[in-house]
Amino acid sequence: MCILLYLVLGYSLGLLLYTTHSLRYFHTAVSDPEPGLPAYVSVGYLDDNLFVECDSDSGRYKPRAQWIKDNVGADYWERGTKRGIAQVQAFGIGMRILMERYNQTGGFHTLQRRSGCEIREDGSIGGSRQLAYDGDDFISFDMNTYTWVAAVKEAEITQRRWNEDTADLQYRKQYTEKGCIEWLRKYQQYGKEALQGREPAAVEVLGKATPDGLTRLSCRVYGFYPRDIAVTWMKNGEMREQETQRGDILPSGDGTYQIQATLEIDPKEGGRYSCLVDHNSLTKPLNVFWDGADIPRHTAPGAARLFSPGTDRGTDACGAF
Repeated sequence: MCILLYLVLGYSLGLLLYTTHSLRYFHTAVSDPEPGLPAYVSVGYLDDNLFVECDSDSGRYKPRAQWIKDNVGADYWERGTKRGIAQVQAFGIGMRILMERYNQTGGFHTLQRRSGCEIREDGSIGGSRQLAYDGDDFISFDMNTYTWVAAVKEAEITQRRWNEDTADLQYRKQYTEKGCIEWLRKYQQYGKEALQGREPAAVEVLGKATPDGLTRLSCRVYGFYPRDIAVTWMKNGEMREQETQRGDILPSGDGTYQIQATLEIDPKEGGRYSCLVDHNSLTKPLNVFWDGADIPRHTAPGAARLFSPGTDRGTDACGAF
């Protein structure tokens, strides 16, 4: 489920690593829940650190990091639980409304919301609040004009209704510029030790022949924390930035992250290929060469062994649609 929630985010990868700090909440409701997949789930992240969770099965707002447990009292969890109950009801109503609007009578559908704020490297602040239906953009809050903007025609009714609520528009502005930022700074103090944690990246390179006579090189990078990382293929020491195809950075389920980058080459051209990885857990970029074999080569910093992640680690969270 956490991977599903993360797919709401678009993430572009470059060779520069940034130090923006963020507070993000991800909410997902499904039309056809089943065992292990609640009708509603909400998670909160401080930077890359999962710290709170709420779902319709448990009906409780719960800690997912020790640092939040150590710094807040019972009233914090009680308030979060009350908000969570309201969110379950609101998302359920929203799901039914959108299914009718899209002329859907059944099937599996998702309603997702991402909201939060950030403090950028230069000290400026920003925020976001957007909703998606069945994985596609539905409506978002424009932080420049402080109005809602529909992404599809089905959202135009919602846009008109929400933009007529001037009190709510003012609340969104105040929350983004002040309330959310205050919580972000407070959580940074609570979780500063966890945020300073580092897990080094492990790298696996592999080459496989394709039906058209080319070779697809694959560079899998995993077990790293924090999330920001730069991965690119190189030929004879020169970056092949444009040709490198990167997947999304995804959570591994244990507090670390993973990503895969591929490059298609013509083996007749020759050359020496390597995968260059830069991450702030490394004292210098890691350059792992493909040796021409179709057997994976594993490299972990400081050790000639396969690095395996551990098993587990361990507000405004749960607004109505």
